[in-house]
Amino acid sequence: MGKDNVPFHTVIFPSCLIGTGDNWTKLNTISTTEYLNYEKGLKFSKSRGTGVFGLDAQNTKIPSEVWRYQLLINRPETSDSEFDWDDFACKIKGELIDNIGNLCQRSLSFAYSNYAQKTPEFDSSKLTETDTKTLEEVFAKF
Repeated sequence: MGKDNVPFHTVIFPSCLIGTGDNWTKLNTISTTEYLNYEKGLKFSKSRGTGVFGLDAQNTKIPSEVWRYQLLINRPETSDSEFDWDDFACKIKGELIDNIGNLCQRSLSFAYSNYAQKTPEFDSSKLTETDTKTLEEVFAKF
């Protein structure tokens, strides 16, 4: 939740709940952030079409996990931060794709040097039901 929503969610809305006389659960803590701006310091605005919103993100065909990663590393915790497409592309390439490539390279190098330069035989009968389900989910994405 952005910092501009704090007065409403901590004073106005709880006051409305208390005013009904019903036994509502009230919040004990609230987590807020600074602003996440769009490119060049523009504020996200649905009405002005500035920013990337749910359907926009979905239409890019970029997996939701990648968007989630971007939001987590760019979360404006102590000061305003900015979403920028060029920065987004650099982070995906530099932090996700390169790291996955590095993991693959290290895994293959390990297997090559520790298994007599051969890939160990794969015995699918040793897979658990969870293993099989996980593999099916991974293969379905490709």
